[in-house]
Amino acid sequence: MTWRLSFSTLIGLAALAVLACGPSGDPATRGGIIAPAVERPEELAGLLDLPPLVSEVVFPWSEVIVSRQSGDIALGVLVANTADRRSRGMMYWSGLPSNSGMIFIWERTRERSGGFWNRNVPIDLSVAWLARDGTILEFTTLYAEDDTTKRPQQPYFFVLEMPHGRFEQMGIALGDRVLIPETLLPN
Repeated sequence: MTWRLSFSTLIGLAALAVLACGPSGDPATRGGIIAPAVERPEELAGLLDLPPLVSEVVFPWSEVIVSRQSGDIALGVLVANTADRRSRGMMYWSGLPSNSGMIFIWERTRERSGGFWNRNVPIDLSVAWLARDGTILEFTTLYAEDDTTKRPQQPYFFVLEMPHGRFEQMGIALGDRVLIPETLLPN
């Protein structure tokens, strides 16, 4: 069998090969978008400060809704949905734009009891431990550069982190629900 490829087919294959090699440019702006979010905030680019010899981990951007008594509020989120992304977390981020955080989602939706720490994180964080339906079960504070592992008192399914004090500033409280779109959840 003889294969004959047209010039346009070769160009298309070359473009696919370039895309398959992965993204390039600023890691804070090239993680892509997972629906329902429509755009990544430009200010993300200035908030990640990787030291020399530390490999980058790219996070996609999306949106969750927090259902509160005083009304729903949308939060932009960096999505930590792979082992590399979850283990890096907020390391080397000096902050996040207002109304944004990082959501931790695992490949299997099940109860978890493991803890989080703040190694290599230059800011204090507030952690919301979430039930299967997204209900906020508990809050924990992680202090900048602290290696102490903190765990909630009860099992959780997901975690939402924000710079310390943002949950309170936004009126987000225990019992509020973080509505996670199906596009972020494992199949």
